[in-house]
Amino acid sequence: MNTPFTRNVLFAALGLALAFTACKKDDDEPSTPSGGQTTPPTDPRAAYTGTWLVSDSLWLDGQLYMNQPVTYVLSISTGGTVSDTLYFNNLWNDGAGYRAILSNNFFSFPSQNVSGPYNMSGNGTFSGTHLVYRTSGDVYVHHGHGVKQ
Repeated sequence: MNTPFTRNVLFAALGLALAFTACKKDDDEPSTPSGGQTTPPTDPRAAYTGTWLVSDSLWLDGQLYMNQPVTYVLSISTGGTVSDTLYFNNLWNDGAGYRAILSNNFFSFPSQNVSGPYNMSGNGTFSGTHLVYRTSGDVYVHHGHGVKQ
């Protein structure tokens, strides 16, 4: 029973199905506020990047090292990396950058080379505009805390 009415109903149903499918919002696209401008997704690391004034103390074999603690400026950046990585630049006031993995407000330093044959690892937390961390390797342990500038 192929009548013009049946054929028209089928074409209309097909057209409506295509229209609804074509109008479905893509979940991967950034949101568009009124005004037509798109807003990129917010990077959760942005709250932690920038400069921090840090006080750090070095302990060797359980003893506070002389002339400690040391206060210096630490810079935290994303380094153009994936969404869970931060770089702590000038950690321990040594000018180098060390990689940390971020999870919520907790970060951890996976084992990485410090200088010469030494490796370090550690962890810490961000709390508002404050950070606290502890790193260790071989016979040394660093305890640090800082305030975002």
